[in-house]
Amino acid sequence: MNDLNIGNKLKTLRKGRKLTQADAADLMGVSRCTVSNYECGRRSPSLSELKRIAEFYGVGLDYFGVVATDEAMEILTRARRLFENPDIPQEKKAELYMELAQFAAYLKK
Repeated sequence: MNDLNIGNKLKTLRKGRKLTQADAADLMGVSRCTVSNYECGRRSPSLSELKRIAEFYGVGLDYFGVVATDEAMEILTRARRLFENPDIPQEKKAELYMELAQFAAYLKK
């Protein structure tokens, strides 16, 4: 996912509804800082968060350039949490990456 591109699209959707960041945050149940971080690309939403945001604005995930099934979304979200966790050793992350690469190759068949 291109974080800045997603951020620009989130900002466009929010402004199209004439919402402030605080308004959007309140309606989505997140902090204003979270909305700001998403919009400027400092932080990117997980796929499950992006799905919830897409539903809030009434757009599909494809609007953000994401094509995924719910099962694939769950796998990617869980993998991302593992890769971002500083408590997991790099060796374990490398092993997981190899397993995911093998799984992706299997799915392409």
